[in-house]
Amino acid sequence: MNRKIKKLIFILPIVLLAVVAFYPNRLNRYVKRKFRAYAAAPKSELKGVMFQRIELVNMVKGPYTSLVIGPDHKLYASAIDGKIMRFLILPSGDLLLEHTFKPFGEVSKFTIGLAFDPASKSDSLIVWTTYAEGSSSWVKFPDSPEEHDKTNWAGCMARLHLNSTTDQVLKNELVLQELPTFGPNHENYANSIVFGPDGKLYFGQGANTGMGLCDCEENQEPSREALLSGAILYLDLNKLPKKLPIVVKTLDGGGSYDPYQVMAPLKIYATGLRNAYDMVWHSNGQLYTTINGSGGNENTPTSDPESPYYIPPYIKINYTGSKDIPAVIGAQPDQNDFMARVEQGGYYGHPNPLRAEYVLNYGDAALDNSAYDGVVPDVNFKGFTYDFGPHVAPTGVVEYKSETFNGRLKGCLIVARMGHNDLVLVRPDGEKKDIVKDYDGSEMGLELDSGPLDVVEDTKTGNIYVSEFGNKTITLFHPIEKEATRLVKEGGNKSKEILDPLEGGRVIYEQNCQICHGAEGRGGIAPSLVDRKWINERDSMMLIIENGSGNGRMPAWKHKLSNKEIKWIEGYIISLQKRAGH
Repeated sequence: MNRKIKKLIFILPIVLLAVVAFYPNRLNRYVKRKFRAYAAAPKSELKGVMFQRIELVNMVKGPYTSLVIGPDHKLYASAIDGKIMRFLILPSGDLLLEHTFKPFGEVSKFTIGLAFDPASKSDSLIVWTTYAEGSSSWVKFPDSPEEHDKTNWAGCMARLHLNSTTDQVLKNELVLQELPTFGPNHENYANSIVFGPDGKLYFGQGANTGMGLCDCEENQEPSREALLSGAILYLDLNKLPKKLPIVVKTLDGGGSYDPYQVMAPLKIYATGLRNAYDMVWHSNGQLYTTINGSGGNENTPTSDPESPYYIPPYIKINYTGSKDIPAVIGAQPDQNDFMARVEQGGYYGHPNPLRAEYVLNYGDAALDNSAYDGVVPDVNFKGFTYDFGPHVAPTGVVEYKSETFNGRLKGCLIVARMGHNDLVLVRPDGEKKDIVKDYDGSEMGLELDSGPLDVVEDTKTGNIYVSEFGNKTITLFHPIEKEATRLVKEGGNKSKEILDPLEGGRVIYEQNCQICHGAEGRGGIAPSLVDRKWINERDSMMLIIENGSGNGRMPAWKHKLSNKEIKWIEGYIISLQKRAGH
């Protein structure tokens, strides 16, 4: 044996023993990180739940950042350049472009959030939107300058009044101005908007750094956190002044706005949320949000006033904690992505020295650096309710509310995973309403091609619409109920299993075919099943049911329905043909 190999074999166990003996904390952190990464994959099963993916027509094309369904039961999509598209939702679930609103005329504004005001009605449409001036690392607009001031507080929020029958923007009212949207890459923004049960407007304001201290990387502008950054903010509409907009630049940026004043309309709800893209107030009364964690090789702040990296807290914050929390330069590793059940006043792991928040996530367990040995989490750190693992990029989230699948998905949160091109479902429950189960959406047919960003449910049908930002389109997922879970209501809350083949065929047809072929099979966006052509070519029709159509509009049902169910549906279609007189 080669002498060098023998020497290596002799030395390796000694090195491993030394690591275990002298660096147990570092080894423990490494194991914990690996465990968290692998434990993040969905583990639970939900049999009998399946969705059919439907490609929509070309008129839905666009880079949409938010999807909402309005009080008029139409789908509104906010494009990244500021335009808002209004779509009719057809009985089939397909979308038909009705109007395109241009709140900023032909000028592009980097836009993310979109939400309907609770005062909106079908004939009085009031929407709120968050946007920023200029381009970003996400997208470059042709009408924006190549270079822009990266220290500019460019974030805005506006209230729009839309015409219910035309594409006219009746009013565009700037409400908030100079939110802290800057940073090295000019990429973390005022994100999605949601109204709470208290009538207040909530949104996530992105952080300006990777781990709380200036990134200071090559070709980047220096930056640091602002008093309002890396947080969930809320706006009390009852405290809005008559004169708008409100300039919310705080003291650290040279402004005068103070979110800690009693009558301040915009306040901080929770902190330490690095980039909370979307959030949802669940019917259980809890607020849940997705969090994108930081990459590695970032810098954390210090609480030591003698350190050259020290940044003193805001004048109204009295810090009484440890003065020896170190700054870590080039901190490793990349942090995981999470979901938080957000409590008012809670801290969720992204440091901000202006708020005297110095500890990254779990402290010692979060960083592979000896300087962090013994560092405990911030006293106000609330932890996370779900761990997505690293580089998942969870974005849009919505609560599933329909009774589809006999209500078995009701109350689940559907989360778009931009990094995995799919959706994952998580279920909150228990005394604290934390996440207790998770389901892999890809096993239910909820897979996408490129970069899902936002998700919304049509609660009338259980249909799910997803903005595929990478493909610049909207994708529809239509629920398919399997034989094992399909029930027929007898009255009250009782139900019985389907035993009659004709009844079984009717239920399958109404749940899966009627939206395209019509209630009596006379056609809609799909061909009639009761005309002479199909009467004379009945065998061809049955082959298409099993194998799908050549143009891809009709899926192959042989993989989604059992042989018995296909026979049921064939029998029911024949009954429709007889009813039509053929």
